[in-house]
Amino acid sequence: MDKTKMENVTNNLLNLIFHVNNKLFNHSEIVKNNAIPPSHMKVLFHLLNIKSTSVSNVAKCLDISKPNMTPIIDKLISEGFVHRYTDSQDRRKLKIELTDKAYKFLEEKKIEMKNNLSERISSLEEDDLINLDYHITEMSKIIKKIK
Repeated sequence: MDKTKMENVTNNLLNLIFHVNNKLFNHSEIVKNNAIPPSHMKVLFHLLNIKSTSVSNVAKCLDISKPNMTPIIDKLISEGFVHRYTDSQDRRKLKIELTDKAYKFLEEKKIEMKNNLSERISSLEEDDLINLDYHITEMSKIIKKIK
């Protein structure tokens, strides 16, 4: 792809991210209804996708410093959302995984978010909803290919 087309796609994608963020997600409402800070929520949602991993891997993937990870993980453990254990292959490594309580909590959060999204897009006409669904499906297929 030539440079101009790449720049156009990049600009359009960035604009789309901003629009989705501003129009569909009310961050203050999401945070307000949580007793858990946003950084802790990021860790929970990250673990939801990868199941079990090392604390240092979570820190790296979420761009959280290792010293900041300790209190986050400690708080999540004390709240009963995360279980910490020693890696069976390398006892020097600590691994973490979600508890059943965390899975239930995150499922409730997903339902809240879906209901919120549903409410926000309910003002669209049926043709727009059909169009939106088609394009989201197609974009998802393409985005999954990104390395």
